Amino acid sequence: MEMKSLKIVLALTLSIIVSHVRAQVYINSTKMLENLEEKVNTGLVKMEDINKLYTTFHEDKNNRKITFKTREAEKRELSPEDLFANRMPMVYMFLQVYESARAGKMKINGSGTAFPISEDGYFLINSHMIDELGLGSGDPSKVDTSIHLILSDYEGNILTIDSVVSYSKEADIAIIKANTKGKKIQAIPLGQDLKAGASVFAITHPRGYYYYYSTGRVARMTENDFGIMGRKMEITADYAAGSSGGPIFDSKGNIAGIVSLTKSFYYNQQEQKNLQMVIKEAIPVSSIRNLINN
Repeated sequence: MEMKSLKIVLALTLSIIVSHVRAQVYINSTKMLENLEEKVNTGLVKMEDINKLYTTFHEDKNNRKITFKTREAEKRELSPEDLFANRMPMVYMFLQVYESARAGKMKINGSGTAFPISEDGYFLINSHMIDELGLGSGDPSKVDTSIHLILSDYEGNILTIDSVVSYSKEADIAIIKANTKGKKIQAIPLGQDLKAGASVFAITHPRGYYYYYSTGRVARMTENDFGIMGRKMEITADYAAGSSGGPIFDSKGNIAGIVSLTKSFYYNQQEQKNLQMVIKEAIPVSSIRNLINN
């Protein structure tokens, strides 16, 4: 009788946990940005903290290896629903703060996607997301400090960025260090490179469609003369502009890669008429790991 009661309690507990994990999420993008703008305009985020990013921005850190602790990879398979529910809170918006003369206050634009790979605030983005601002130019005067960048999670928790600690222009990867004010944050574990045919899952922000979830498979793995830093993972999961820096997950919720770019194939390529297919090109996790000593 006691064993039967225990089984019932365990079943009820598991049911509660599963229902909590799969709680329905309705995203209000407009409200999210309004809340973030309110925080920026009420002084909760200081501009000097935002602009700290540019202190060493001009320094050449291309392919510099850095040391920090990452999470151990997960081994348990997740359902697509559980994967989204579990990983969505760990996907951040990479946002631009600007002063609007028309509105007479600070406004926010969606710029891309980012995600943490350590509890102390190391994040991954694409190098192309910041390259045109004078990244690694060697000259502080060539850095465009008029662009103010922040990170925010789904709940509106804003993080400023202290620095770019490493990047690879060949691999289109950048590792940035966010200021967590000494607090630990949830981080996503790094997995291993996947084979063609493996399932992949992406959570990104295409064109301001925040937390868009798409699924697909690995279509092809390639490598060029740059070796590890020249590897690409072509996938069938959808994404678009604004998805840059987005995480590509394996079926266990580990990082399999990072969004990079798209290539559109037309029947008439020169005139760009009659679109036939769009290749989604990502950077596999082996290239990311090559920048990290841990």
